[in-house]
Amino acid sequence: MEKKTIGKFISALRKANGMTQRELGEKLFVSDKTVSRWECDECTPELSLIPSIAEIFGITTDELLRGERHYKDRSISDSENYANNQKIKSDKQFKLMLHSRKKKFINFSFLSIGLMIVGLIAAVICNLGFSKGLLGFCLSSIFFVAASICQICFTVSFHLLADEEEPEYAEEIKKANTGMVFSSVKIFFAAFLTFAFCLPIAVFTMSDGNCGIPINSWFLLGVLFVVLAFLLAFCIYKLFIVKIIVEKEMVYLTEAEFEKIKQNNKQLKKCCTVFLIVFLVLMIGLITVSIIDENNGFTKIVHFSNPDEFIEYVQKQYDEWYEEGYGDVVQGDIIITNPDLDKDFSYSGHPNHWGKIDGKDYYYNPNLYYILDVWEYEPGKFDITVITKEDFYRAGDIVNTLNAILIGLHILNLFGCSVWYGVSITKKEHQ
Repeated sequence: MEKKTIGKFISALRKANGMTQRELGEKLFVSDKTVSRWECDECTPELSLIPSIAEIFGITTDELLRGERHYKDRSISDSENYANNQKIKSDKQFKLMLHSRKKKFINFSFLSIGLMIVGLIAAVICNLGFSKGLLGFCLSSIFFVAASICQICFTVSFHLLADEEEPEYAEEIKKANTGMVFSSVKIFFAAFLTFAFCLPIAVFTMSDGNCGIPINSWFLLGVLFVVLAFLLAFCIYKLFIVKIIVEKEMVYLTEAEFEKIKQNNKQLKKCCTVFLIVFLVLMIGLITVSIIDENNGFTKIVHFSNPDEFIEYVQKQYDEWYEEGYGDVVQGDIIITNPDLDKDFSYSGHPNHWGKIDGKDYYYNPNLYYILDVWEYEPGKFDITVITKEDFYRAGDIVNTLNAILIGLHILNLFGCSVWYGVSITKKEHQ
């Protein structure tokens, strides 16, 4: 006599109900290969699945474990009670299975988070330990990409299929899938921000990548990059990614939730539009300042065509420099030491130079000038350009001040639009 086993009994029941191994596996949230192993008696179903299998084929758990039907007459009331009990057991089994699935997904997601942490550690070691900032960034990027790919695989693997024949479970399955997708999005978000934090060690290192950046500089630049990356990713997520995953039925949202997202996105689009307009205006301002500075628009340039005026100008500046107690004075061919000069004051090189123009000697202090260009384009005709260091540095201060104001306005624009969006959303939620 052939031995009665659970596997052969499941195979017979499945065939009697016209089901494939894959269809049975989908109902139990296992693979068709697992069902095949049961039927071949290579293994037996987990005890937690026994009530679900019995409920699917309309038998008792005792009959399933025995491997045969028990044809004992039952009253109608007993049958109804049995059906109700089986339904309760099936619900409990589904909840346990759903909880187990979520727990496994969370545990696997920790692997993705671990890969991100390893990538960050690799960047720190390469940049600070070996001064290989570019290498550290490349290694960390590999780990960040690996973490993202793993998370995609985990999301697909643990995605639950809703059974059309059992619509009472479809709602819970959709919510579970939605939770997993949004959890994965958060992990992608974290990977992107960590990538942004490591970006400065690649951008601000030497071209050969053999020089890292100090920890304090990296931290400040990293925080700045993270803030910018967060705002960029937030806008992209709200305006595009949510719409895509909803249309692709990757997540389940109620009509009220989706309508709320649409209303929030309208406000976000307004804020982004205002931000971009102000951003472009300020960028035009920065570019304009740079162009004007390149053409010495902020620098006072003195032009001479008369050699006598030029000689008088530079010698007067030398005398003023002497009277302020900074150096020696020239009287004819003799240099007289300035009595007011501090003995501890050291001056590198000779403070005075001699020049000759149009047959006339003159003296000047070359350290007072950023540019002193004397050009005789025709006999007796001169084009002389003079820019003092004082005027040059003053122009630099003007440029730095204007750039600081424009950058400050950039920050104010970013902060203002963010606050505007946050306040608008808060007001709508309280209405």
